[in-house]
Amino acid sequence: MLASARKWVATSLRFDASAGISMFETIIRILGGLLSAFELSKDRLFLDKSRELADKMMYAFYKHPTGLPCTTISFTSSHQCSYPSWAQNSAILAEFGTIQLEFKYLAHHTGERKYWDVADKIMQLMRRIDRPHGLFPTFINPSNARWTSGKIAFGALGDSFYEYLIKQWLLTRKSEPYLREMWESTMLAMAKLLVQKTSPSELVYVADWTGGGLAHKMDHLACFIPAMLAIGSQDNGTYDAEFMTLADRLGETCFQMYARTKSGLSPEFVHFVAGRDMRVGSAKYNIGRPEAVESFFVMWYYTRDPKWREYGWKVFEAFERYAATPSGWTALPDVDAPTRKQDDKMESFVLAETVKYLYLLFDSTYPVDLSKMVFNTEAHPLSTFSPSFS
Repeated sequence: MLASARKWVATSLRFDASAGISMFETIIRILGGLLSAFELSKDRLFLDKSRELADKMMYAFYKHPTGLPCTTISFTSSHQCSYPSWAQNSAILAEFGTIQLEFKYLAHHTGERKYWDVADKIMQLMRRIDRPHGLFPTFINPSNARWTSGKIAFGALGDSFYEYLIKQWLLTRKSEPYLREMWESTMLAMAKLLVQKTSPSELVYVADWTGGGLAHKMDHLACFIPAMLAIGSQDNGTYDAEFMTLADRLGETCFQMYARTKSGLSPEFVHFVAGRDMRVGSAKYNIGRPEAVESFFVMWYYTRDPKWREYGWKVFEAFERYAATPSGWTALPDVDAPTRKQDDKMESFVLAETVKYLYLLFDSTYPVDLSKMVFNTEAHPLSTFSPSFS
């Protein structure tokens, strides 16, 4: 299978789409996947393809002096470089802040500084920019680096920016201490502003900030937070115990997002209601997202508490019961009506992330050393290194 996949990459993988290419999705899925294939195989074909792909995207970083890249690009014309109209042509925090692992890793293994520089320029901008409430809003003007929205979220639009703060620090073997400091300060700010409890069960959750107050909802996407807190709490830091306690409480809430539906599968997000804990939001579908089982795996890895395997097994059983088809796990339109017709679609992250994290959760050989390996946000593993650039 590996040989046939390599042959396809060598002979058939082309980067020639003319329009509508998401920088973010291309980097985390395709570039990250190619780099991880190089990491695991040491076959330079995958590194060469990674460089070819990255070079096709480099122009997007140079549209504005800020270095904030375009959201949508073309592989055939450098004139096609845009930001989403639905966001008033703003750049999106979770997108421009989720390219650094891939580009820094590529720079290290090719020896080409240009990849490091475009990634680092963004982080240096974020290092000195104003942070409302100690956190980063989701939208920014790419031409002048001024926030265009007061919204703060650890779910959609914000999530992986915070994840990559701590993972960059780990990827470069803790050689960039400002990243650790930024991450720690944002975690403390998150705990102060956004962490809330339900009634009556006192489930802990991370709310959104609308710009003027709290929105008491949590995306499934935000269930990456327990994993992020855990990997950042293994360095005898001042707040490690506090962060691990929060990770445990949030992990429990993420499991309850599954356990309290009729299918045993989580919706896209939940609302928190006084006196009744949580209810399914308007987005009732489940598309096999990985964040909860990612956190179950990471929490199991560091604590060996058997409850994380128990939670993971219950989630796996629910997928098998309601999402399994002869050719994969499909999406469910409504987690509280699981016998309705399934969607005829499986997202790529189901195999890349959800199934992978479930496998790692139950693999007793522990094939991954999280002190030497960092997963990108699409679960592609990259080994740590001491950078030659700074």
